[in-house]
Amino acid sequence: MTDALASLNIVLIATINESMEKIEQKTYLKNFDGKNDPVLQEHTEATSHLSRRRFLQLMGASVALTTVSCRRPVQKIYPYVKMPENLKPGVEQYYASTFSLNNHAYGILVKTKEGRPLKIEGNPEHPLSLGALEKFAQASIYELYDPNRKRKPTISKNISHWDAWLEQTKSILEKAKKENKAVRILTESTTSPTLRKLLKQFESTFPNAKWIQYEPFSQENIRASYQAAFGRSETPKLHIDQAKILISLNADFLGGNPGSLTHIRNWSKNRKVESVKSSMSRLYAIETYFTNTGAKADHRLSLRPSQILLFSLQLAKALMYNAHINGDTQLKALLKSIPEPQNPRHQEFILAMAEDLAKNPKKSLILVGDQESKELHIVGHLLNHLVQSYGSTIDTRVSTPSFENGPKNLEPLLFELKSQKVDTLITLGGNPIYTLGQPFSDYFQKVPNTIRLSLYNDETSLASTYAAPLSHALESWGDAESEDGVQSLIQPTLHPLHDTKGAGEVLVKWLGQTSWLDEIKKRWKEGVYSKANTLDSFTRFWQASLHNGVVHTSLPKEKSFQFQTSALKSVEIHSKTPKFELQLHPSYTVYDGRFANNGWLQELPDPVTTITWDNAACMSSKTAKKLGVKQGNRIRIEANRQFVTLPIFIQPGLAEDVITLEVGYGRTSGGTILKNVGQNVFAFGSSFSYFEANVTKGKGKHKFAITQGHDDMLGRPIVLEASLEEYQKHPDFAKHAVHHPPLKNLDKEFEYNGHHWGMAIDLNSCVGCNGCVTACDIENNVPIVGKKEVLKSREMHWLRIDRYYEGDRENPKTVHQPMLCQQCDNAPCENVCPVKATTHTEEGLNAMTYNRCVGTRYCSNNCPYKVRRFNFFNYNLDIESPQNLSKNPDVTIRMRGIMEKCTFCVQRINHGKIEAKLQGRSRIRDGEIVTACQQSCPSEAIVFGDMNDPNSKVAKLMKLDRGYHVLGELNTKPSITYLALIRNPHPRLEK
Repeated sequence: MTDALASLNIVLIATINESMEKIEQKTYLKNFDGKNDPVLQEHTEATSHLSRRRFLQLMGASVALTTVSCRRPVQKIYPYVKMPENLKPGVEQYYASTFSLNNHAYGILVKTKEGRPLKIEGNPEHPLSLGALEKFAQASIYELYDPNRKRKPTISKNISHWDAWLEQTKSILEKAKKENKAVRILTESTTSPTLRKLLKQFESTFPNAKWIQYEPFSQENIRASYQAAFGRSETPKLHIDQAKILISLNADFLGGNPGSLTHIRNWSKNRKVESVKSSMSRLYAIETYFTNTGAKADHRLSLRPSQILLFSLQLAKALMYNAHINGDTQLKALLKSIPEPQNPRHQEFILAMAEDLAKNPKKSLILVGDQESKELHIVGHLLNHLVQSYGSTIDTRVSTPSFENGPKNLEPLLFELKSQKVDTLITLGGNPIYTLGQPFSDYFQKVPNTIRLSLYNDETSLASTYAAPLSHALESWGDAESEDGVQSLIQPTLHPLHDTKGAGEVLVKWLGQTSWLDEIKKRWKEGVYSKANTLDSFTRFWQASLHNGVVHTSLPKEKSFQFQTSALKSVEIHSKTPKFELQLHPSYTVYDGRFANNGWLQELPDPVTTITWDNAACMSSKTAKKLGVKQGNRIRIEANRQFVTLPIFIQPGLAEDVITLEVGYGRTSGGTILKNVGQNVFAFGSSFSYFEANVTKGKGKHKFAITQGHDDMLGRPIVLEASLEEYQKHPDFAKHAVHHPPLKNLDKEFEYNGHHWGMAIDLNSCVGCNGCVTACDIENNVPIVGKKEVLKSREMHWLRIDRYYEGDRENPKTVHQPMLCQQCDNAPCENVCPVKATTHTEEGLNAMTYNRCVGTRYCSNNCPYKVRRFNFFNYNLDIESPQNLSKNPDVTIRMRGIMEKCTFCVQRINHGKIEAKLQGRSRIRDGEIVTACQQSCPSEAIVFGDMNDPNSKVAKLMKLDRGYHVLGELNTKPSITYLALIRNPHPRLEK
């Protein structure tokens, strides 16, 4: 019956004034050719005498059949038998916890709704996060809900259950103990004092057991250099906020990697310019690969890795002989033999830095990259000693965690494995088969018993006989030590999603103890509560610690750090210069490969190259010309008797004959996202100083999925900058950057009587770390599109960090600029939308109504800022459970054919309004609403608020002389004000 109606190519229309008896039949043809179609004419004639009764019968049957066929699926509601404490449906709850990576531990706040962790923010009470958070901690939510996680224990790759797995592994350990066979535990660095305590108990329980820590990016050289230079291996805390002169020797302390969170916050404090009376710190970057720190430096010098040690010694010599810094006779004698720089530019740099350091004793700081050689670290200590940094910008009272976790610490284990002396090898976390390469993999296969705990079925898990799933940090109990006197707790925010256990839970079972939580409480009662200087009972202290997430105990006493000149005797300068030098460094997005299956991080652009879903062999244009290759051509790199073929990426600002590689790619197991993404360069070895390499041209060409194909502003005033001296002479330079006729509106300007939301972004503070991009993606359910779509410029990020180069391509200045919807008061996108899907609210927001959008993309074409994103596909259609649980329920999931963009986190604005109304307030207080990007920013470069409130922070920032609007000459009237970039160059180097 319905099919019969569908075959009729007519529509019967009844108007209000027409009676049903006088229905006027109107025939709509599919096309003009249909007018003469005999079949169509036959249908029209056959239905021209359709009676009213027959018509109603057909329509009634159609509605009934349609209703039955579209029955909504049954969804059952499960009531709480016992309502959880403080739970309010639809209202978020926050739990204090800790995120640990390598030897760093940050305090975090986990936002949950109905028992689902949704977003991770920094804990403002924790000294290492201060309310901000880097990308790795934020994106760990993805791993919690990753459908590729390991879910069940396996024995010889067969699915088992925990009872059997624990019974068999404990039996193996007891047998090894009885027969005095070697048991080795290989772990990542752990910041948990309780876990370290259990691992030491394991060593004492099983006499022939040893615990070894290993990290691809370790603190081994730092510890060794402190031991050589000061006779103690502790790593003191750096006070970057107290330094007026900073020198980075391949130290990317602003890069957004582990440990940089506090450094970014402290560095930005001395870069805030509010008036012509403001002072600034000065940053020099001496580096091999292009880093975020180099991009923010007032002066950057690119050197070959082999040149940095000599350059540092030449700086030390200049300090003593040219700047007349006092030093002992032995030290002067050692430095006297150091040759003078042959490069005039190097000479100018050294003299300028020596002059600055000499003028700022106790207010200077020299930083050396973690992976640099022990010798370079010793020279770094010498420089800090000469400018009296110890006890001033270097806090000798407080030590940060550093462990014996490098390649040298691993050498005894590798020897034992090679000699087949190990009976049982336990790997807790990490992925040594991937990071240590083929030799370790071969040794691993010959170990009789291999036991593994991991989050994924990664390369090491697949090679292990007994492999078990590890609980995520958000599913586990734990604790952490961030630095001397700072203790924090890790608490589960939900029951484990799968059949998993934490490393501590398994160790407790092997040791025959009660429970992991009891061990944590025991250690806290003995080691933290006793030092906390509190009158509360331990129960109340424990509850308060869980609530706050951090406990501060008393600071230790001052430690003596007296530089020993004899340490310099081990520093040797290598005169040989390799033809090509290769340097490896951690990935900005997947670190050492542990985050390779995290789609949010894979699609996050590298802040310098803007590459996603890939790694590349970066080199200068001169090096590429020498090799006869162009962008995307493949090259073959040989080093340490290993070779890798990689596509090249021509990177401005690199030294000649230097090739830099990011590690962390080329994974083969551990998920679906990581496969066929980049190449594994860990094959070259575990030293990250530098390698001598042979490079030849390869075959084939590669396309990079980059998010910014054009990196020159072409003279347009997109990013405005000046030197501090220029700003002090002309503080209103930003206002005069563009001259245009008076801007007039065709329509009457709207008056915002209530709130008028706006944002200020300080380009002086922004370091381009991409933490804000990650926060925005997670908060607003921004989909992951994959490499193929990024290649078509279809990435969906609402917020992007634009990177521009200025000046000489071999030594460019670099700037980063966060770019998002400007929420224009005179928005070009609103006038062209044919269905009013994008409109202006009475509070100044450029709002999107998704169910109106028909996908014409006129708005995107008319947006001069190019910040709108179009869903070419339904990217949320094939999300596998439980990944769907990671979605923010306060933000609409967009479908195919829909345009989307930044909303100024309108869901947070609405939440703030509701809270204000419940409290009987008509207006929202300043700072009460914080956008996701603002909340995550470690440098506090982003400020959001009400522009109509003259006392709001954003209104005050907008009045600063440095304020300007990007493309303001178009009369779009953006609600985002950028504060121009100010650099603080040395006059000697500005000639």
